[in-house]
Amino acid sequence: MTKKIFEWSKTQRIHLIGWSLFIFFEITLIGLAAGAFGKPLNYLLHYVLNIILFYTNAHLVLAKSFKKTNSWTRVCFLMLIQIGLYIFLRSILNYILSDSSKEFNVVTIVENYRSFFQSLWRGLFFIGLSCFYYLFIEYKEERTKREKAEKQEYLNNIRTKEMENELNVAQYEYLRAQINPHLLFNTLSFLYDSVRKFNEDAGQAVLNLADLMRFSLETRESPEEFPRLEEEINQIHNLISLNKIRKNQHQYIDLSFSEEVKNFRFIPLVIITLMENMLKHGNLKKPDQPGSLNINLSDGELSIKTTNLINTKIHQSGFNKGMENIRKRLSLAYSDKFTFSYEKRDEIHYDVTLVLRLYNLPNTNL
Repeated sequence: MTKKIFEWSKTQRIHLIGWSLFIFFEITLIGLAAGAFGKPLNYLLHYVLNIILFYTNAHLVLAKSFKKTNSWTRVCFLMLIQIGLYIFLRSILNYILSDSSKEFNVVTIVENYRSFFQSLWRGLFFIGLSCFYYLFIEYKEERTKREKAEKQEYLNNIRTKEMENELNVAQYEYLRAQINPHLLFNTLSFLYDSVRKFNEDAGQAVLNLADLMRFSLETRESPEEFPRLEEEINQIHNLISLNKIRKNQHQYIDLSFSEEVKNFRFIPLVIITLMENMLKHGNLKKPDQPGSLNINLSDGELSIKTTNLINTKIHQSGFNKGMENIRKRLSLAYSDKFTFSYEKRDEIHYDVTLVLRLYNLPNTNL
């Protein structure tokens, strides 16, 4: 209990110090001017009543009234009630402390003009003080809100600049990593013409690789130039075909997507990266448990989900880096309008889920 009182007094020390100084100087100055001092109990009870009026007016009457309609009418009405109650309670207090033998009633309150106007003055005085206190509180809260808003705007500006810097770095790295596409495609075309005469599968692999590389190099990262998902889905087939030739074995993968998905414009190379990770880290040899890629567009959301068995014989290094790269690119393109998760469902299955909320997204063709 003592600890709680100490903590309360610590948080309210400004109020306690302020009231202590005010009461001390008022009692001292009035006592010296009048040439006499009152009883301590008399001072205690009257100042308790004054302080109650002060905080009631500030935190209840003013604070609650100005949050509703017809606030000034409500304030005036409640202040009249406060003044009336204050005069009545102060008169009762004076009657009890005076030890008067006269009967107390409402009429005596009005008839005792001196006491009535003293109570009226004291009530108006402390209500006036509480009005200035209320204005100070409102000013302080408004300043705090303004400072928070300015701080948030400052943080948002910093975040925007950071994102712009990250985008510039990514674009720089993208440009630096590019090789001359004409040289690449001319070389692949030469290899295709040379190889297919001796090995049809190898020639097809070169053709698929050329198509895949062309898509990777020529797609744009700006929202106005995002490719349609149908274009990237076609490259998924090329990627699967290349992997099948490379490993010389059949791999079981189910691709599922609705027709409306095809024309949706989406940031490129995300689905290709997800499929590449599935082909690299997944076990796709079991026909009864194939890997799956599901793309769905409904209820204002685009969802992309992959599921596959985990290939325990392959080291998983680089997987999380690829996933985090996807997350960073999604963040740059869509801000906070997406959720992206990847995790083990159990000891043998791995799930990746991407959900993009399409509300207020430009250039989605919805």
